[in-house]
Order: sequence, then C-alpha cells, then structure tokens
Amino acid sequence: MNFNHRQLEHWMELVRTHPDGIEAFWPSQIRAKAWIAETLDGILMDTRMTQPFSCIIFGGWYGVLADMLQIEDICIVDLEEKHLEWCSQKYATWGGCMSKYTYLHDPDLVINTVTEHVSQRVYDKWFDNIPEGTHYIIQGNNDFKNKDHIRSTVDLDTFAVKNKLTNYIMLEEQPYEGPWDFENGKPNYFKRFMGIGKKENGK
Repeated sequence: MNFNHRQLEHWMELVRTHPDGIEAFWPSQIRAKAWIAETLDGILMDTRMTQPFSCIIFGGWYGVLADMLQIEDICIVDLEEKHLEWCSQKYATWGGCMSKYTYLHDPDLVINTVTEHVSQRVYDKWFDNIPEGTHYIIQGNNDFKNKDHIRSTVDLDTFAVKNKLTNYIMLEEQPYEGPWDFENGKPNYFKRFMGIGKKENGK
C-alpha cells in the first residue's frame, strides 16, 4: 500500500479545495480501500497473479484508492466532472456511465467499488465488457438505508450471484460501522463484500 508525506499533502489539499472530499476519508471508506490494497498485495504473494501494471477504477471518486495502490498506469472512470478534474492531476480519466466505457487496451486489473450505486442492467453491461483474461476486484454492501444505494445485497452469496462472481480467487465480507442512528442512539452496522477473480469464458 502506497503512503508517504507527499501523499498526505496531496490529500490535505483535496480537503482544503474540495470540502466534500472529506467523505472519502470516513473510517469505513479508508478501511474499504485499505482492504483492497492490502488484499491485493497478499494475493500477489500467494498466487501466480502478476503485479498489475495497468488498472481502471470505475467510480474512482477523488482518486484516494488509486493513490493507495502501487500500480503505475491507472485510469479513473467517474460521472462527476469535479472528481475527474481533481484526478487528472495524476491519472488518466474518462467521464461517463461505466457501461459505455470502451477499452482501448486490455488492462491487467479493473476495480469497481460502486456496485450498489448502479442498476443491474448497467452492471451487467459493464461486467460483460471486461476483456477476457482481466482480473477484477468488486465491492458492495448490505446497506439498504442509503438512498443512493439501489443494488445492495443481503449477504455474500447474493452479492456473488448478482455480480456474476463465479471464477473468483477470493470472496469475503467485513463488518463496518455506518452513519449514526440518531433515532435509536447507536451506530448502524453493515457488511462490505469483496470478490477478486479473473474474467474467463465470459465469467
């Protein structure tokens, strides 16, 4: 996982110039991104998966996950122009719906951490477009309370089915603390799901 003082300065500049950027540093968000970076490092050590040289992150937000990965060639795909403008300081960017992305080359890795934010139709088209032989990392959750979550899943098995994760290397879940439940005076707890695999034979 990549971290140094220059990275910290870059993140502080993000928060100063984009106030909503602080949301990318909520504990649950940082843990989710660290889970990807640390798990990827472990898989590289334990399997024959080679170090990714190129990666496309769908739903890249302000690029914090990209900053944490030790990958040379990263492209950020997002709908928000302000996210893309910030990320373009360090990475290639593409704006638009993930289902309409056209691959100019076959990347080593694709990452999608916004599966709960898109319809099944959009997700299916996105997944079907992943080039054969490309590794993928996909995250989702069981948080149905968030109004922006239109495709959360109740458990890990359902997450795997809805996201077409049949040829996976890893499929796991982690609990996390969500926004405070002011009505009941306690935090909300949810589960984050993650699958890592390789696109082969359309799966």
